Amino acid sequence: MKIAALIDDEAIEQDDPGFEGKAEGVRSTPEFHVVSALRELKHEVHVIPFAPDLAATIQVLKGASPQLVFNLTECFQGDRRKDANVAAVLELLDMPYTGTGLTGLLLCRDKATCKRILGPHRVRLPRFLSLPVGQDKPAGKLPYPMVVKPVFEDGSDGISLASLVKDESELRDRVRMVHERMKQPAICEEYIEGRELYVGILGNGRLRALPAREILFGKTGEGGPVIATAKVKWDEPYRKKWGIDYVHADLPDKVSKKVVRVSKRIYNLLHMRDYGRIDLRLTSEGEVVFIEANPNPNLAKDEDVAEAAAKAGIPYVRLIDRIVKLALQRSG
Repeated sequence: MKIAALIDDEAIEQDDPGFEGKAEGVRSTPEFHVVSALRELKHEVHVIPFAPDLAATIQVLKGASPQLVFNLTECFQGDRRKDANVAAVLELLDMPYTGTGLTGLLLCRDKATCKRILGPHRVRLPRFLSLPVGQDKPAGKLPYPMVVKPVFEDGSDGISLASLVKDESELRDRVRMVHERMKQPAICEEYIEGRELYVGILGNGRLRALPAREILFGKTGEGGPVIATAKVKWDEPYRKKWGIDYVHADLPDKVSKKVVRVSKRIYNLLHMRDYGRIDLRLTSEGEVVFIEANPNPNLAKDEDVAEAAAKAGIPYVRLIDRIVKLALQRSG
């Protein structure tokens, strides 16, 4: 097939714009892993950046005439709030594409809105409040400690050790930081103590949950992190320092079934498609608590979705093939 790999303009490496692995920095990227898998599957792959010049991008897409767009974009001109706009352009062009559509991207992007949607549907949530820019004190009361995050980011952007606040002074400081530096509302959530799980989902209608992954926080008693900060996710020396590791979760059968059931319900309620990841906390009492939904999780070979797929007997190239087929079946 002829497939367009649509990629954020910022992710294009000038030394290797076709993601052929010529530049060392390219070979570790999820875009390279996906493009390489598509080529291994004998598809004709056209790497297309979603550039700031929208008219030019549309012309390139039309000129390529792909049978499918593998949508690897996460933003537009660095703004993650506009990832849904990319999907909207593809829909207006009537081009089938992989992954969650416009509605699901809008719902999952706004952390407060997606929690308001899930609340009435038997999904356990942390208590939370959303603070618009200019308001740094919650109107209601939440117990401390609480976690303060930017409403529209992912990949733990804007989350650090200072995001776990223990009193009103720390709360105000962190909320102001989100407002002033990140130019967006802040969400304040009750901190849920427990195991942090990541559940990959494949499918549309008939869903398959991949084996849960877990992040192990090591030296918490020595001041180490207890939440997935940006440093935890992206700084390997930092993880080694604090004994943090990502592993396959060892869950009792009954608990595992509950985790799967809750994850699938969330996936459907938030209009996710083809593949996605649900982030949860599992309390010591066995409660499954929703944290976030990721409709465009990292598809690198060594990240959670691919690792969980491998555990389920789905090698990486087959995983990418499965996503392509799911998108084609869904789009007819």
